[in-house]
Amino acid sequence: MEQTREQRDSPEYAEMIADVFVEAVRRATTAAMCCEYAEEEITPSLMQCLQYVYLRGPSPVRQIAAGLEVSLSAVSQLVDRLARKGLATRRENESDRRLTEVNLTGSGDLLVRQMRERRLEWFESIAGAMPDDKRRAFLEGIESFLRVALARESDIDRACVKCGMEHTPSCVISEVKAERAEGQEEITQ
Repeated sequence: MEQTREQRDSPEYAEMIADVFVEAVRRATTAAMCCEYAEEEITPSLMQCLQYVYLRGPSPVRQIAAGLEVSLSAVSQLVDRLARKGLATRRENESDRRLTEVNLTGSGDLLVRQMRERRLEWFESIAGAMPDDKRRAFLEGIESFLRVALARESDIDRACVKCGMEHTPSCVISEVKAERAEGQEEITQ
């Protein structure tokens, strides 16, 4: 059945397509994140913890929990599992155990780099199959959507923590944050 332009322009269709898009990306990135290491499964949760430390360097457990938006006990369990697998180390602060710092081992670092490479290959295979003008339009559409969807400062901060990419000034989220900061400066002047 062919859809009319009116049906395709509806909020219901946009929401449905967004759901399908999010699910396709989630499944592909989850598949890239899951792997075996020394014949043991590395779950997406373990990989997210590894990637967080990979991107930010040695990190306190409390900071990882805040960044991943999970409880301290959940992160402690993740770190324990990573340490048992030889993928991360934890260094306890002798005066305050809450200040435990997590770092990656060489094996943990390598595993994250391999996962990021698999994920990038998937994205490149999809983007490379799209005509240039459609790929540019897709990216412009996503960026436009994010500019509106990230309306609150807390949304922007959460997106930066969750995205899993190094901070780059050309990122739309960084641009939105800078625009908002400029707007705040104008208001206070």
